[in-house]
Amino acid sequence: MIDLKQAVAAFLTLGMLAMLINMMSNGPFLDADQASSEEKYSNGSELRERSPTVNRKAARLKELWGRPGPVLEPCWDKHITHLKGKTWGFIGVRLSNGPHYHRVQIADAVVVSKYLGATLLIPTIKDGHKEPNGQFDKIYDTTRFIASLQNIVRVVGRIPDDMSSITPTVISVPYRVTHDYIDEHIRPVFNQKTVIILDSFFPNINLKAKEGENIELEALRCLVMYKAVQFHSQLLKLGGRIVNRMREAGEMSEGRFVAVDLRVDLLQRKGCTNSTSEHDNSKTKKCVTALEVGEFLKELGFPTDTAIYLTQSRWDETLDPLREIFPNVYTKEYSMPFNEERQLLYSGKTQFEKALDFYICSQSDIFVPAISGMFYSTVAGQRISLGKTQILVPSSKHDTTSKIRLVDSLSRYVTKKDHFVYSCFC
Repeated sequence: MIDLKQAVAAFLTLGMLAMLINMMSNGPFLDADQASSEEKYSNGSELRERSPTVNRKAARLKELWGRPGPVLEPCWDKHITHLKGKTWGFIGVRLSNGPHYHRVQIADAVVVSKYLGATLLIPTIKDGHKEPNGQFDKIYDTTRFIASLQNIVRVVGRIPDDMSSITPTVISVPYRVTHDYIDEHIRPVFNQKTVIILDSFFPNINLKAKEGENIELEALRCLVMYKAVQFHSQLLKLGGRIVNRMREAGEMSEGRFVAVDLRVDLLQRKGCTNSTSEHDNSKTKKCVTALEVGEFLKELGFPTDTAIYLTQSRWDETLDPLREIFPNVYTKEYSMPFNEERQLLYSGKTQFEKALDFYICSQSDIFVPAISGMFYSTVAGQRISLGKTQILVPSSKHDTTSKIRLVDSLSRYVTKKDHFVYSCFC
Protein backbone atom coordinates (compact mmCIF):
# COMPACT_ATOMS: atom_id res chain seq x y z
CA MET A 1 0.00 0.00 0.00
CA ILE A 2 2.78 2.28 0.92
CA ASP A 3 4.61 1.39 -2.27
CA LEU A 4 1.47 2.22 -4.26
CA LYS A 5 1.16 5.65 -2.63
CA GLN A 6 4.82 6.32 -3.19
CA ALA A 7 4.46 5.30 -6.82
CA VAL A 8 1.48 7.62 -7.33
CA ALA A 9 3.32 10.49 -5.64
CA ALA A 10 6.35 9.88 -7.78
CA PHE A 11 4.13 9.86 -10.89
CA LEU A 12 2.48 13.13 -9.94
CA THR A 13 5.83 14.68 -9.18
CA LEU A 14 7.16 13.63 -12.55
CA GLY A 15 4.01 14.98 -14.23
CA MET A 16 4.32 18.38 -12.58
CA LEU A 17 7.98 18.49 -13.46
CA ALA A 18 7.14 17.74 -17.10
CA MET A 19 4.51 20.54 -17.11
CA LEU A 20 7.00 22.96 -15.65
CA ILE A 21 9.58 22.05 -18.23
CA ASN A 22 6.97 22.45 -20.96
CA MET A 23 6.02 25.94 -19.68
CA MET A 24 9.61 27.00 -19.52
CA SER A 25 10.24 25.73 -23.04
CA ASN A 26 7.14 27.50 -24.39
CA GLY A 27 8.42 29.88 -27.11
CA PRO A 28 5.86 32.71 -26.85
CA PHE A 29 6.38 33.09 -23.10
CA LEU A 30 10.10 33.52 -23.47
CA ASP A 31 9.71 35.74 -26.53
CA ALA A 32 7.23 37.95 -24.73
CA ASP A 33 9.55 38.30 -21.79
CA GLN A 34 12.49 38.89 -24.02
CA ALA A 35 10.48 41.30 -26.15
CA SER A 36 9.59 43.22 -22.99
CA SER A 37 13.22 43.36 -22.00
CA GLU A 38 14.28 44.35 -25.49
CA GLU A 39 11.55 47.00 -25.62
CA LYS A 40 12.78 48.45 -22.34
CA TYR A 41 16.31 48.34 -23.61
CA SER A 42 15.29 49.80 -26.94
CA ASN A 43 13.33 52.62 -25.25
CA GLY A 44 16.23 53.27 -22.97
CA SER A 45 18.55 53.52 -25.93
CA GLU A 46 16.10 55.83 -27.68
CA LEU A 47 15.86 58.00 -24.57
CA ARG A 48 19.61 58.02 -24.32
CA GLU A 49 19.77 59.03 -27.96
CA ARG A 50 17.16 61.79 -27.48
CA SER A 51 18.32 63.03 -24.10
CA PRO A 52 21.18 65.22 -25.30
CA THR A 53 18.88 66.98 -27.78
CA VAL A 54 16.03 67.35 -25.30
CA ASN A 55 18.37 68.50 -22.58
CA ARG A 56 20.05 71.02 -24.88
CA LYS A 57 16.67 72.42 -25.92
CA ALA A 58 15.49 72.68 -22.31
CA ALA A 59 18.75 74.30 -21.26
CA ARG A 60 18.52 76.74 -24.17
CA LEU A 61 14.96 77.76 -23.25
CA LYS A 62 15.98 78.20 -19.63
CA GLU A 63 18.83 80.43 -20.76
CA LEU A 64 16.55 82.44 -23.06
CA TRP A 65 13.93 83.13 -20.38
CA GLY A 66 16.64 83.94 -17.87
CA ARG A 67 16.49 83.93 -14.11
CA PRO A 68 15.10 86.79 -12.01
CA GLY A 69 17.81 88.97 -10.56
CA PRO A 70 17.74 90.39 -7.06
CA VAL A 71 15.23 93.13 -6.26
CA LEU A 72 17.51 96.07 -5.52
CA GLU A 73 17.40 98.08 -2.30
CA PRO A 74 17.17 101.89 -2.56
CA CYS A 75 20.02 103.91 -1.11
CA TRP A 76 19.07 107.50 -1.93
CA ASP A 77 17.62 108.64 1.41
CA LYS A 78 20.98 109.29 3.06
CA HIS A 79 21.90 111.84 0.39
CA ILE A 80 18.72 113.97 0.59
CA THR A 81 18.43 116.87 3.03
CA HIS A 82 15.09 117.72 4.65
CA LEU A 83 13.10 120.85 4.00
CA LYS A 84 14.15 123.79 6.17
CA GLY A 85 12.11 126.94 6.79
CA LYS A 86 9.26 128.29 4.68
CA THR A 87 8.99 127.94 0.94
CA TRP A 88 8.58 130.86 -1.45
CA GLY A 89 7.08 130.90 -4.94
CA PHE A 90 5.68 128.06 -7.03
CA ILE A 91 7.09 125.69 -9.64
CA GLY A 92 4.82 123.84 -12.05
CA VAL A 93 5.63 121.38 -14.83
CA ARG A 94 3.82 120.34 -17.99
CA LEU A 95 4.24 116.66 -18.71
CA SER A 96 4.32 115.51 -22.32
CA ASN A 97 5.16 112.64 -24.67
CA GLY A 98 3.97 109.82 -22.44
CA PRO A 99 4.74 108.26 -19.03
CA HIS A 100 8.23 107.22 -20.12
CA TYR A 101 9.06 110.94 -20.28
CA HIS A 102 6.91 112.00 -17.34
CA ARG A 103 9.21 110.57 -14.69
CA VAL A 104 12.26 112.48 -15.83
CA GLN A 105 10.25 115.68 -16.29
CA ILE A 106 8.83 115.45 -12.77
CA ALA A 107 12.29 114.66 -11.42
CA ASP A 108 13.64 117.89 -12.92
CA ALA A 109 10.73 119.87 -11.45
CA VAL A 110 11.46 118.44 -8.00
CA VAL A 111 15.15 119.28 -8.35
CA VAL A 112 14.36 122.88 -9.34
CA SER A 113 11.80 123.29 -6.54
CA LYS A 114 14.19 121.89 -3.94
CA TYR A 115 17.11 124.05 -5.04
CA LEU A 116 15.06 127.26 -5.22
CA GLY A 117 13.15 126.58 -1.99
CA ALA A 118 9.84 126.76 -3.88
CA THR A 119 6.54 124.88 -3.57
CA LEU A 120 5.87 122.31 -6.27
CA LEU A 121 2.48 122.28 -7.96
CA ILE A 122 0.89 118.95 -8.88
CA PRO A 123 1.98 118.40 -12.51
CA THR A 124 -0.38 118.82 -15.45
CA ILE A 125 -0.38 116.51 -18.46
CA LYS A 126 -0.34 117.70 -22.07
CA ASP A 127 -2.15 115.06 -24.10
CA GLY A 128 -1.45 116.65 -27.46
CA HIS A 129 -2.94 119.19 -29.82
CA LYS A 130 -6.23 117.34 -30.30
CA GLU A 131 -6.72 116.15 -26.74
CA PRO A 132 -7.65 118.10 -23.61
CA ASN A 133 -5.09 118.31 -20.85
CA GLY A 134 -5.26 115.21 -18.70
CA GLN A 135 -5.39 115.11 -14.93
CA PHE A 136 -2.37 113.80 -13.07
CA ASP A 137 -4.50 111.72 -10.73
CA LYS A 138 -6.10 109.80 -13.62
CA ILE A 139 -2.79 108.06 -14.30
CA TYR A 140 -0.71 108.49 -11.14
CA ASP A 141 -1.16 107.95 -7.42
CA THR A 142 -1.25 111.53 -6.16
CA THR A 143 -1.40 110.59 -2.48
CA ARG A 144 1.75 108.49 -2.76
CA PHE A 145 3.47 111.23 -4.74
CA ILE A 146 2.88 113.86 -2.06
CA ALA A 147 3.70 111.49 0.80
CA SER A 148 6.99 110.40 -0.81
CA LEU A 149 8.17 114.01 -0.98
CA GLN A 150 7.06 114.95 2.53
CA ASN A 151 9.68 117.01 4.39
CA ILE A 152 11.71 117.23 1.17
CA VAL A 153 9.61 119.39 -1.15
CA ARG A 154 6.25 120.97 -0.34
CA VAL A 155 3.57 119.91 -2.85
CA VAL A 156 0.16 121.54 -3.38
CA GLY A 157 -2.64 121.10 -5.88
CA ARG A 158 -3.01 124.71 -7.00
CA ILE A 159 -1.85 128.27 -6.49
CA PRO A 160 -3.49 130.07 -3.52
CA ASP A 161 -6.42 132.37 -4.32
CA ASP A 162 -4.47 135.50 -3.36
CA MET A 163 -1.93 134.69 -6.11
CA SER A 164 -4.36 133.44 -8.74
CA SER A 165 -4.09 136.69 -10.71
CA ILE A 166 -0.41 136.04 -11.44
CA THR A 167 0.19 134.67 -14.92
CA PRO A 168 2.77 131.87 -14.74
CA THR A 169 5.91 132.30 -16.82
CA VAL A 170 6.72 129.35 -19.04
CA ILE A 171 10.39 128.43 -19.40
CA SER A 172 12.24 125.52 -20.97
CA VAL A 173 14.86 123.41 -19.23
CA PRO A 174 17.20 120.68 -20.42
CA TYR A 175 16.90 117.14 -19.17
CA ARG A 176 18.88 116.51 -15.95
CA VAL A 177 19.11 120.19 -15.16
CA THR A 178 22.15 121.22 -13.10
CA HIS A 179 22.69 123.69 -10.25
CA ASP A 180 24.62 125.95 -12.61
CA TYR A 181 21.80 125.98 -15.16
CA ILE A 182 19.25 126.76 -12.44
CA ASP A 183 21.32 129.66 -11.11
CA GLU A 184 22.00 131.10 -14.54
CA HIS A 185 18.71 130.59 -16.40
CA ILE A 186 15.91 129.81 -13.94
CA ARG A 187 16.59 131.68 -10.70
CA PRO A 188 16.55 135.20 -12.26
CA VAL A 189 13.16 134.55 -13.83
CA PHE A 190 11.81 132.92 -10.67
CA ASN A 191 12.91 135.81 -8.44
CA GLN A 192 11.08 138.22 -10.69
CA LYS A 193 7.94 136.27 -11.61
CA THR A 194 7.37 134.07 -8.50
CA VAL A 195 5.37 131.46 -10.43
CA ILE A 196 7.00 129.56 -13.27
CA ILE A 197 6.04 126.52 -15.34
CA LEU A 198 8.74 124.20 -16.64
CA ASP A 199 8.27 122.94 -20.17
CA SER A 200 11.06 120.40 -20.59
CA PHE A 201 13.02 119.71 -23.76
CA PHE A 202 15.50 116.96 -24.43
CA PRO A 203 18.39 117.79 -26.78
CA ASN A 204 20.23 114.49 -26.24
CA ILE A 205 18.21 112.46 -23.80
CA ASN A 206 19.37 109.17 -22.39
CA LEU A 207 19.46 107.42 -19.05
CA LYS A 208 23.06 106.27 -19.05
CA ALA A 209 25.08 106.71 -15.90
CA LYS A 210 27.04 109.95 -15.70
CA GLU A 211 30.21 110.64 -13.81
CA GLY A 212 30.56 113.65 -11.55
CA GLU A 213 26.86 114.37 -11.03
CA ASN A 214 25.76 116.23 -7.90
CA ILE A 215 24.92 113.54 -5.34
CA GLU A 216 21.80 115.16 -3.90
CA LEU A 217 20.38 116.02 -7.31
CA GLU A 218 20.84 112.44 -8.44
CA ALA A 219 19.33 111.14 -5.19
CA LEU A 220 16.25 113.32 -5.72
CA ARG A 221 15.86 111.94 -9.23
CA CYS A 222 16.12 108.41 -7.87
CA LEU A 223 13.44 109.13 -5.27
CA VAL A 224 11.06 110.54 -7.87
CA MET A 225 11.59 107.98 -10.63
CA TYR A 226 11.58 104.83 -8.54
CA LYS A 227 9.35 105.67 -5.59
CA ALA A 228 7.31 108.86 -5.77
CA VAL A 229 5.86 108.46 -9.27
CA GLN A 230 3.66 105.35 -9.33
CA PHE A 231 0.62 104.49 -11.41
CA HIS A 232 -2.95 104.85 -10.15
CA SER A 233 -4.55 101.73 -8.66
CA GLN A 234 -7.15 101.53 -11.45
CA LEU A 235 -4.43 101.50 -14.09
CA LEU A 236 -2.50 98.84 -12.17
CA LYS A 237 -5.65 96.75 -11.92
CA LEU A 238 -6.29 96.85 -15.67
CA GLY A 239 -2.61 96.29 -16.41
CA GLY A 240 -2.65 93.28 -14.10
CA ARG A 241 -5.60 91.79 -15.96
CA ILE A 242 -3.80 92.12 -19.28
CA VAL A 243 -0.65 90.55 -17.81
CA ASN A 244 -2.75 87.64 -16.53
CA ARG A 245 -4.30 87.16 -19.98
CA MET A 246 -0.84 87.08 -21.54
CA ARG A 247 0.28 84.50 -18.98
CA GLU A 248 -2.70 82.37 -19.95
CA ALA A 249 -1.68 82.74 -23.59
CA GLY A 250 1.83 81.63 -22.60
CA GLU A 251 0.63 78.38 -21.02
CA MET A 252 3.00 76.32 -23.19
CA SER A 253 5.91 78.38 -21.83
CA GLU A 254 4.90 77.92 -18.18
CA GLY A 255 2.91 81.16 -18.19
CA ARG A 256 5.74 83.31 -19.51
CA PHE A 257 5.49 85.92 -22.26
CA VAL A 258 7.57 88.40 -24.23
CA ALA A 259 6.67 92.09 -24.48
CA VAL A 260 7.84 93.90 -27.62
CA ASP A 261 7.78 97.67 -28.00
CA LEU A 262 6.75 97.84 -31.64
CA ARG A 263 4.44 100.59 -32.86
CA VAL A 264 3.61 100.98 -36.52
CA ASP A 265 3.35 104.76 -36.44
CA LEU A 266 6.92 105.07 -35.14
CA LEU A 267 8.26 102.53 -37.60
CA GLN A 268 6.85 104.60 -40.43
CA ARG A 269 8.49 107.82 -39.33
CA LYS A 270 11.70 108.95 -40.95
CA GLY A 271 13.39 108.99 -37.57
CA CYS A 272 13.58 105.19 -37.70
CA THR A 273 16.38 105.26 -40.26
CA ASN A 274 19.89 106.66 -40.37
CA SER A 275 20.22 107.01 -36.62
CA THR A 276 22.60 105.57 -34.10
CA SER A 277 21.74 102.36 -32.29
CA GLU A 278 22.91 101.47 -28.81
CA HIS A 279 25.26 98.80 -30.20
CA ASP A 280 27.10 100.88 -32.69
CA ASN A 281 28.30 104.40 -33.39
CA SER A 282 27.93 104.21 -37.15
CA LYS A 283 24.83 105.09 -39.13
CA THR A 284 22.17 102.42 -38.83
CA LYS A 285 18.46 102.05 -38.25
CA LYS A 286 16.89 103.19 -34.99
CA CYS A 287 14.26 100.47 -35.06
CA VAL A 288 13.58 97.05 -36.55
CA THR A 289 10.50 95.80 -38.40
CA ALA A 290 7.96 93.18 -37.33
CA LEU A 291 9.60 90.64 -39.64
CA GLU A 292 13.05 91.37 -38.20
CA VAL A 293 11.71 90.95 -34.65
CA GLY A 294 10.22 87.58 -35.62
CA GLU A 295 13.43 86.38 -37.24
CA PHE A 296 15.45 87.60 -34.25
CA LEU A 297 13.36 85.67 -31.72
CA LYS A 298 13.21 82.58 -33.95
CA GLU A 299 16.97 82.47 -34.44
CA LEU A 300 17.55 82.86 -30.73
CA GLY A 301 15.51 79.68 -30.27
CA PHE A 302 12.09 80.76 -29.00
CA PRO A 303 9.33 78.22 -29.80
CA THR A 304 6.71 79.32 -32.32
CA ASP A 305 3.99 79.10 -29.63
CA THR A 306 5.69 81.78 -27.51
CA ALA A 307 3.17 84.40 -26.31
CA ILE A 308 4.09 87.91 -27.47
CA TYR A 309 2.54 91.24 -26.42
CA LEU A 310 2.95 94.25 -28.73
CA THR A 311 2.64 97.88 -27.66
CA GLN A 312 0.72 98.49 -30.88
CA SER A 313 -2.90 99.25 -29.88
CA ARG A 314 -4.74 97.67 -32.83
CA TRP A 315 -3.60 95.14 -35.38
CA ASP A 316 -2.03 96.39 -38.59
CA GLU A 317 -1.29 94.37 -41.70
CA THR A 318 2.39 95.33 -41.51
CA LEU A 319 2.57 93.09 -38.42
CA ASP A 320 1.48 89.99 -40.36
CA PRO A 321 5.06 88.76 -41.01
CA LEU A 322 5.60 88.49 -37.25
CA ARG A 323 2.36 86.54 -36.78
CA GLU A 324 3.35 84.13 -39.54
CA ILE A 325 6.39 83.16 -37.45
CA PHE A 326 4.79 83.50 -34.01
CA PRO A 327 0.99 83.05 -34.26
CA ASN A 328 0.52 83.63 -30.52
CA VAL A 329 0.99 87.42 -30.74
CA TYR A 330 -1.38 90.06 -29.34
CA THR A 331 -2.01 93.79 -29.28
CA LYS A 332 -4.08 95.60 -26.64
CA GLU A 333 -7.08 95.14 -28.92
CA TYR A 334 -6.98 91.37 -28.32
CA SER A 335 -5.47 91.19 -24.84
CA MET A 336 -7.71 93.72 -23.10
CA PRO A 337 -11.09 92.82 -21.50
CA PHE A 338 -13.88 93.82 -23.91
CA ASN A 339 -15.52 96.56 -21.82
CA GLU A 340 -12.18 98.26 -21.07
CA GLU A 341 -11.16 97.95 -24.72
CA ARG A 342 -14.19 99.92 -25.89
CA GLN A 343 -13.72 102.60 -23.23
CA LEU A 344 -9.98 103.03 -23.77
CA LEU A 345 -8.88 102.19 -27.30
CA TYR A 346 -11.56 104.33 -28.93
CA SER A 347 -11.52 107.18 -26.42
CA GLY A 348 -8.34 108.90 -27.62
CA LYS A 349 -6.68 108.56 -24.20
CA THR A 350 -3.22 107.91 -25.58
CA GLN A 351 -1.43 108.79 -22.32
CA PHE A 352 -3.36 106.06 -20.50
CA GLU A 353 -2.55 103.58 -23.28
CA LYS A 354 1.16 104.41 -23.06
CA ALA A 355 1.04 103.99 -19.30
CA LEU A 356 -0.45 100.52 -19.75
CA ASP A 357 2.31 99.61 -22.20
CA PHE A 358 4.93 100.87 -19.75
CA TYR A 359 3.50 98.73 -16.96
CA ILE A 360 3.12 95.56 -19.06
CA CYS A 361 6.61 95.85 -20.56
CA SER A 362 7.97 96.29 -17.04
CA GLN A 363 6.21 93.14 -15.81
CA SER A 364 6.82 90.76 -18.74
CA ASP A 365 9.33 87.93 -18.49
CA ILE A 366 11.32 89.33 -21.41
CA PHE A 367 11.34 92.82 -22.90
CA VAL A 368 12.37 93.42 -26.52
CA PRO A 369 12.69 97.07 -27.65
CA ALA A 370 12.16 97.11 -31.40
CA ILE A 371 12.46 100.89 -31.21
CA SER A 372 15.43 102.65 -29.65
CA GLY A 373 14.59 105.63 -27.48
CA MET A 374 13.27 106.88 -24.19
CA PHE A 375 10.62 104.19 -23.75
CA TYR A 376 13.31 101.52 -23.92
CA SER A 377 15.57 103.39 -21.48
CA THR A 378 12.89 104.09 -18.88
CA VAL A 379 11.36 100.61 -19.01
CA ALA A 380 14.86 99.12 -18.71
CA GLY A 381 15.46 101.14 -15.54
CA GLN A 382 12.17 100.00 -14.03
CA ARG A 383 12.86 96.36 -14.88
CA ILE A 384 16.37 96.47 -13.44
CA SER A 385 15.03 97.90 -10.18
CA LEU A 386 12.57 94.97 -10.02
CA GLY A 387 15.19 92.33 -10.81
CA LYS A 388 13.71 91.66 -14.30
CA THR A 389 16.94 91.99 -16.24
CA GLN A 390 16.14 89.81 -19.29
CA ILE A 391 16.13 92.56 -21.94
CA LEU A 392 16.97 91.44 -25.48
CA VAL A 393 17.89 94.03 -28.09
CA PRO A 394 17.68 93.12 -31.80
CA SER A 395 20.69 94.36 -33.68
CA SER A 396 19.66 96.51 -36.62
CA LYS A 397 22.99 95.74 -38.32
CA HIS A 398 22.92 91.96 -37.95
CA ASP A 399 25.11 90.09 -40.42
CA THR A 400 22.83 87.46 -41.96
CA THR A 401 25.80 85.14 -42.49
CA SER A 402 26.49 84.83 -38.75
CA LYS A 403 24.34 83.30 -36.03
CA ILE A 404 22.72 85.56 -33.46
CA ARG A 405 24.15 84.92 -30.01
CA LEU A 406 22.16 85.52 -26.85
CA VAL A 407 25.14 87.09 -25.09
CA ASP A 408 25.37 89.70 -27.85
CA SER A 409 21.65 90.45 -27.65
CA LEU A 410 21.47 91.25 -23.92
CA SER A 411 21.00 94.95 -23.24
CA ARG A 412 24.19 96.78 -22.36
CA TYR A 413 22.19 98.59 -19.70
CA VAL A 414 22.38 95.24 -17.88
CA THR A 415 25.66 93.72 -19.04
CA LYS A 416 27.64 96.97 -18.63
CA LYS A 417 25.45 98.39 -15.85
CA ASP A 418 25.33 101.45 -18.06
CA HIS A 419 22.13 102.95 -16.66
CA PHE A 420 21.25 105.65 -14.20
CA VAL A 421 19.23 103.17 -12.09
CA TYR A 422 22.39 101.53 -10.74
CA SER A 423 23.31 104.76 -8.95
CA CYS A 424 19.96 104.63 -7.12
CA PHE A 425 20.18 101.19 -5.57
CA CYS A 426 22.71 99.45 -3.37
